[in-house]
Amino acid sequence: MLIYNVFGRHIGVQRKNERWLVFRADLTERKFSRLYEIVIPDDMTEGEIASWLGDIFHEAATERHPNVERIG
Repeated sequence: MLIYNVFGRHIGVQRKNERWLVFRADLTERKFSRLYEIVIPDDMTEGEIASWLGDIFHEAATERHPNVERIG
């Protein structure tokens, strides 16, 4: 699973059966909850995901958390 810090929120992304699945990630407890309302286009490459998440969640950006970064 790919893990991203999206403006201070941890999001997991996993490729399964030619589709991208998105999860809320609790790294402390190693729990992942599926987020069905967030869709990543199936033809998107792994390298494009951080930018896509940034576009979706840009309103959550703060001075303390101004970026989207892959952390795992």
